[in-house]
Amino acid sequence: MAKINKEQRLHLDGMSFALRVAKNGGVEALEREINYRGLHDAPLNISQSELTQVARIRAREELMIVATALAETVTQDMKLPPSVAMEFLRKFNDKVDLFRYDQDALRKAQAKLDSMYALNDMVRKFNEED
Repeated sequence: MAKINKEQRLHLDGMSFALRVAKNGGVEALEREINYRGLHDAPLNISQSELTQVARIRAREELMIVATALAETVTQDMKLPPSVAMEFLRKFNDKVDLFRYDQDALRKAQAKLDSMYALNDMVRKFNEED
């Protein structure tokens, strides 16, 4: 019997994983799994729940970094009074909640900011600096 190369092994592992998902949850579950893993570029050896848990932890950490940077910027660098800074942070948190749960609102805001301020160009240039 011929030895299986790495590519063939990965292919077989993927097929085995797909078979397990389909047996346990049907074709619909397999479709959801494929979409999820494609969206998140997720390896097969990590479960969806583990990926979700890690993503939530990272999101919380990133949000705290952004909120701290915003608070530091408006209070220390821009010298806004604490009451104005708090109002800004409240409104910022409201927008985060809105955009987290309403993708349409997020896309509309992005399109509006892009048309008014070339948001996409700013983000692209900022990312190129890193």
